[in-house]
Amino acid sequence: MDPAGLVWIVTGGSSGLGKAVADALVAKQGLVAVLDLNASSDGNKPEDKVAYFQCDVGDEESVKAALEGVKALWKGKKWGGVVHAAGVGMAGKTVGNDGTPFSFDIFQQVHRINLLGSYLIASNVAAVLASQRGPLPRNVTDPSTIKDAGVIILTSSVSATEGQMGQVAYASSKAGVEGLVLPMARDLARYGIRVMNIAPSLFSTAMGKGTSDKVRQGLLATTLHPPRFGEAPEFAKLALAIIDNSYLNGGTLRIDGGGRMAKM
Repeated sequence: MDPAGLVWIVTGGSSGLGKAVADALVAKQGLVAVLDLNASSDGNKPEDKVAYFQCDVGDEESVKAALEGVKALWKGKKWGGVVHAAGVGMAGKTVGNDGTPFSFDIFQQVHRINLLGSYLIASNVAAVLASQRGPLPRNVTDPSTIKDAGVIILTSSVSATEGQMGQVAYASSKAGVEGLVLPMARDLARYGIRVMNIAPSLFSTAMGKGTSDKVRQGLLATTLHPPRFGEAPEFAKLALAIIDNSYLNGGTLRIDGGGRMAKM
């Protein structure tokens, strides 16, 4: 799928992985709507190609209002899909050193943003994509004539399957994101919409730099090659490769330098 001339939703696009994706899509002549709680222009992107919408991805009204704003701005323009990179990470053990359980309020907040936000963004963007073409015909004589109606790319984490100590909220929320992918791809196949997920390890973003030195050193020790943390443009390249490759659907791709997380 060629991203040029299509509207792309990028959540968390004001910084980190999302910003790298937004930059890459603009370079491919896409129209990018950045949805971010702290949405603000960096001044380096053409105003006719990028627009910013304040959005809390875990709040249904906020998501719907932002997407309505996108529709109004680029009325009549065809949408290509979404790269959902927004998320939070809040550490805490199930039972802390003081003997108290991890805050249920924080646990809920992590799931609201990471898991419920993924569903809210994906389902509402999918509704727009589905409306652009409708269900595919049942009897197709030449499958090669069927083109993508859109692409939904979610973001989980290698923590979804290798959660470390202190990641009970984060890891479970990201495992939930991975659980969305295949059933959602099956739901949306009749419209020609693909659904994929990227599971990154630690990247050199604000979230990655916010981890403790002990955790960073432990992760780096298990990384095979290259022996460093990921860079945001590498994540963006993978997102664009998914958009381009129509046979990628219903799965999760790790981007981790071959590393595996230890228990802490």
